[in-house]
Amino acid sequence: MVAEPFAKIEDLDAYLTDKHLIGFWAARGEKSPEEIKPYLWKWGDIYPALMSAAELVPMESVAMRTLQPRNPGLVGRMSNTLHFSIQVLMPGERTKAHRNLVSETRFVLQAPKGAVYIVDGEAYEMGVGDLITTPNWSWHDHYNGGDEPAVWLDGMDARMIMALSKPINEPFPTLHQPIERPAGYSERTLGHVRPSWMEKGGGVIPPPFHYKWAETQKTLDMLKDSEVEGDPYNGIHLTYRNPATGGPTLPTYSCEVSVLGPKFQGQVHRHNSTTIYHAFQGEGVTVVDGERLEWSKGDIWVVPPWTWHSHENVQDEDSLLYSITDQPALKALGLYREETQ
Repeated sequence: MVAEPFAKIEDLDAYLTDKHLIGFWAARGEKSPEEIKPYLWKWGDIYPALMSAAELVPMESVAMRTLQPRNPGLVGRMSNTLHFSIQVLMPGERTKAHRNLVSETRFVLQAPKGAVYIVDGEAYEMGVGDLITTPNWSWHDHYNGGDEPAVWLDGMDARMIMALSKPINEPFPTLHQPIERPAGYSERTLGHVRPSWMEKGGGVIPPPFHYKWAETQKTLDMLKDSEVEGDPYNGIHLTYRNPATGGPTLPTYSCEVSVLGPKFQGQVHRHNSTTIYHAFQGEGVTVVDGERLEWSKGDIWVVPPWTWHSHENVQDEDSLLYSITDQPALKALGLYREETQ
């Protein structure tokens, strides 16, 4: 049935709205109510709330005990692609084993001896500054066998995956997965010498891996001792490369670490990737489209895509930033762009 002609454009627009449609002529002038904003979350606000949650929220009632930053310009998320959560696990606690389509990374902020991540049957001991990857569809759970709280940052590509696929979360057949591989298995089999079967048909999903802070620190120290000039935007800037592929940490996002030397003043640039930062050490300022985000140890902030930004270290000693970026996904699709001033 053909509708009667509309006398005015306003009548047509009202009809389309009622049918949950919109004309291109109207959409072009429509402003989105959501826009990712540069924003900084203070560790002084996060940590006390996290410790209170450890006392008030029993593990039996949740899959994981986390605080999740929410961007004031968005509804219910930190960015449109990437996400940080801050998780705490108390002595004796263990999460339920499961797997999902989200790729995850754990950057350790606080951990006693005896705290481990279990991924695909291997236990990875937590150490401050360590990074442990949980590629999508990997079985994983966490256990704190120590005598103090374990605290870490969960990095996730959850928002990106939710835009591409129905979320799938599958529990392990039992409450916890068994530890079936010896300690150091991935480290020994993903080095310069590796089993031939690992080179065949592994697909694009890399195996889990443990990047120990002691090794990362050695690389940083070597570069500093060699007086490497570094990156004009991010100082001495490292990417956690996947040992199986030589590519980004995970197919959808990379984990990175930057050392900003004493009184470092970075140049201004912009890119269409989203970056989420954590101040692992030191204090400074990140200027995003003229807005000053003044950070100190523990703080977390987001730099939205295609915003002019620069970093400054206000100290007479090094500042160190840990970050995640969705740049690999954009590059894989031929969409990545970057500009300098």
